[in-house]
Amino acid sequence: MNLQKKSWFESESWHTIYLTLIFICTGIILYFALPQEGRFRYEFQKGRPWMHAALIAPFDFAIMKSEQSISEERDSLLKSLTPYFLFRDSVEKQQIIALSAKIDEITLQENTEILYSRVVKNKVVTIFEKIYRAGILEQGTANLPSLTGKSELLVVRNNLAERIPVGQLYSLKTAYSEANAALEILKNSDNDLKQIIGKFHPEDYLAVNLTYDPDKTEAEKEKILENLSTTNGVVQEGERIVSQGDVISPHTYLILESLKSAVEKSRGDLTKYYLIIVGKAVFITMLLVTLFLFIYNIRRKLLRSKRDITFTLFMMIGMIFFCRIIVSSGTIPIYIVPFTALALIIRTFLDARLAIFVNTITALIVGFMVPNGYEFVLLTIPAGSIAVISQNNLQRRDQLILTSLIIFFVYAFTYIGISLIQEANLAAIDWEVMKWFLINAALTLITYLLVFVIEKSFGFVSDVTLIELSYSNQKLLRRLAEEAPGTFQHSLQVANLAEEAILRLGGNPLLVRAGALYHDIGKLVNTQYFIENQSPGINPHDQQPLEKSTQIIMDHVSGGVELARKHKIPEQIIDFIKTHHGTTFTGYFYAEANKKSETEVDKSIFTYPGPIPSTRETAVVMLADSIEAASRSLDKKDNISLSKLIDSIFLQKTKAGQLEDSPLTFKDITLLKKIFLEKLLNIYHVRNTYPTKDS
Repeated sequence: MNLQKKSWFESESWHTIYLTLIFICTGIILYFALPQEGRFRYEFQKGRPWMHAALIAPFDFAIMKSEQSISEERDSLLKSLTPYFLFRDSVEKQQIIALSAKIDEITLQENTEILYSRVVKNKVVTIFEKIYRAGILEQGTANLPSLTGKSELLVVRNNLAERIPVGQLYSLKTAYSEANAALEILKNSDNDLKQIIGKFHPEDYLAVNLTYDPDKTEAEKEKILENLSTTNGVVQEGERIVSQGDVISPHTYLILESLKSAVEKSRGDLTKYYLIIVGKAVFITMLLVTLFLFIYNIRRKLLRSKRDITFTLFMMIGMIFFCRIIVSSGTIPIYIVPFTALALIIRTFLDARLAIFVNTITALIVGFMVPNGYEFVLLTIPAGSIAVISQNNLQRRDQLILTSLIIFFVYAFTYIGISLIQEANLAAIDWEVMKWFLINAALTLITYLLVFVIEKSFGFVSDVTLIELSYSNQKLLRRLAEEAPGTFQHSLQVANLAEEAILRLGGNPLLVRAGALYHDIGKLVNTQYFIENQSPGINPHDQQPLEKSTQIIMDHVSGGVELARKHKIPEQIIDFIKTHHGTTFTGYFYAEANKKSETEVDKSIFTYPGPIPSTRETAVVMLADSIEAASRSLDKKDNISLSKLIDSIFLQKTKAGQLEDSPLTFKDITLLKKIFLEKLLNIYHVRNTYPTKDS
């Protein structure tokens, strides 16, 4: 076996440094994710008792008006706003010139006297000039948002603004009606006029000459809103705000909100500023230390993988920053965020306990930045925990739909429970929140899409992917069944053996099954050289030197790896291809070579490159592969022969050091022997021998 020296980046020292750095970086990032202001220490809600000690004003502060009050006052002030419109003289001039030219053209064609032509033109033009002077809008005043509810507007002509009643204005439609009516009167008064006027269309000479001026209107709006006051009185330092047990009235609620805003926006002196920094650092450090201790004591295996720990912390940071953005927007409710997606994704790729714990830690951090954080934490932790428990394995799309419904009901019932404890009144429950919970549950369905993206980004393999890889109509498996049916049947039996073993032993049965099905795909390169695919009496090895035959047999490992990577099979499956022979050697060819050689044959030529299995799953597939293949050569398949075979293979693998890196214990090995025996007896339909009547 060739031992390769590990690089420094693969050493334990670098691994420890990496873990330290990534936790420190996470702490720094989370520090900046938290609000930079101080945090008001009290939780309170309108209409509920004040649960803390009597609160005295620590300094003078203004009482802020409620959002509703400010909105009503703002609307009242804006009712007096008069919109500005620009009067465009050039439009009238262009249209009147065009109309005059048209009348001249018509009168010329009719051989009308010049004097009479001027009379006709003056009468027609006067009608249009009157309409243009009044002003033409693009639409009726009822359809223009800027004029909704307005009785007049300011028309700017030559830099002078003139107030004009809205009722005096024309729209294009009413202007056409007015011009048409006036022209009808002219036509009825004189037959010659009727012939001339009937030869042009009035609408061709009517155009909009009043346009909304947003700049002047907005400037006027800002001037009006300068008079809007957002405060209503002042609370003096030392004044009692609320006593313990007092029900928080709407007025007291406004005072408390004003104090909260003043505390969180003001950092005070330099000492207070630095104390806030220290407090945030201590808070984040303690939560990350708690997470590290949990992983170290409960899921230490996670710390051995840079990818897994990086992924866990990255998902935490991503969710926290997403929530921070939502809170900062001030327009989107925090309960619309699919927070449980974090726990579901970690559960899918790593571990249920870790998912619940990370969900809890993340909820505590986010609870520090959202309004009414205590309620947020109480709602989020049960929702995430139950979502993880209900989503045992993400194997089908309908499972995620069911989990989404469970999430909605957990949120809804937990919220109702908290509200009843606080209010003791069903009528006081804010039922509109249920709408946000429903959207939250629906958005959780994006987890399925995120699982696919994360698989490609981090190199994970989800249960859904493993199931898809295990379908017999997958390209490589279908080809294996067609070109190497013996190998395919062998792989199926190995998959059945290994899957049953790992189910009872503990592990990932989907990973084991997929790994077992693909472990021998390298035999597609030279199918006829493997005994299970050979026809009776035909053995191509008879025509090859021993060294060449050995190389062909061993190349099915490297060939399988190359073929798998070509078809984009995940590395987790490729591990089974690499390790299913470990560093064992081809005993038959080695023995034959020794017979024909006068000197000792180099054993390394007949040794597989490895590596040896390092996980429970790969070790089980190695054992199942050897046992299944060897069992086919037994003349008699009964309890005793199969048991001896299993014992001998376990002994061979142990002596050869093939299980040294795997986490299998003596207890596991004993259980595996029992499982393999039971399964093989079922496969070969071996029945127990019952005593006869005479015995």
